[in-house]
Amino acid sequence: MKKYTHAWLALKATQLLKSYQGKFNAERNQRLKRLLKFLSPHPSTFVRGAWFPDTKIKDNCQGGHTWKYYLDPTNGRGERRRPPEHNRCLSFVQGNLHRKISLDKRTSDLPDRCEALGQMIRDSTLITNKIGRGDMLIFNDSQIALFYLMLAHYISDAHVPVHCDKRDFYKPSHVHPDLEKFWEDEVKKHYQISTKREQFDLDEDGNLQRKTAQSSYEQSILYKCDVILEQLEWQNMDTEDTNWNSLLGSGNNNFWDYLVSVCLVSFNMSLLLFSLDPPAGIDYNTVRIMDDPNFEPKVIEYSPDILADAVSSVALLWLAAWERWELLKQGIR
Repeated sequence: MKKYTHAWLALKATQLLKSYQGKFNAERNQRLKRLLKFLSPHPSTFVRGAWFPDTKIKDNCQGGHTWKYYLDPTNGRGERRRPPEHNRCLSFVQGNLHRKISLDKRTSDLPDRCEALGQMIRDSTLITNKIGRGDMLIFNDSQIALFYLMLAHYISDAHVPVHCDKRDFYKPSHVHPDLEKFWEDEVKKHYQISTKREQFDLDEDGNLQRKTAQSSYEQSILYKCDVILEQLEWQNMDTEDTNWNSLLGSGNNNFWDYLVSVCLVSFNMSLLLFSLDPPAGIDYNTVRIMDDPNFEPKVIEYSPDILADAVSSVALLWLAAWERWELLKQGIR
């Protein structure tokens, strides 16, 4: 994904968390309140912070942003991890998740990156809260907020179908860049952004501001994404279980498990959007997907669900990261 799409997803995740206030058990509601209070001073940093993995760290070529599967009926194995039922894209590919797959280990570190950042958030917050303010060893709140934004970047990349597909859709192919450019153009078209300051224009409550052409917005993939998010409820929202992994889906015990399950769905979404056998006369190395009737309608159809799932996952793992350190502080795993 590109710069403003990443920041938009992170800001939308904050809005989703705000809409969930009061929908959990009393203990989780209080944790969510504390998380939102922590994030609230930092919205102006979302663009640069969420973009640091690409501009400063640049671990793209080492697999930090990808988890690339390929179908392998002979030597592959079945992946049993599944995301929670509220994952929208799961319903589109559910029937294909049993197929044997293998992983290109050379370019597949994304879940590891997210697990490491989740634990870094836990550890840095604990250190900061157990050592007196002013000590040179502690992290300040803006540094910890940066870890959240970097985590959002990698989580969002797990939802990009071509990030989870071993096929090379980047060079010389235009498939990968065209898909991400379409999303970026939509965000820039419909939201107020100061590109000079690298900030979204937010209202006094820190919420995104749309441009005035409402009728145009209602035809966009972003409006459809909004509709999905307004109706979305996480699986087990009403559970009395207070452990941080209770929302990650059955059998997913940590961030790594959860992201592997997401990447499996994303891989199958890539096969749905860009079949292994392209339509007659189509060359994936030269086709421009947003100008081709074989691909443009499918990209437009599924993009709202892909983006809504990314927003949901960022919000979910942010809350889980916050709960992780609070529970550890209390001596609870």
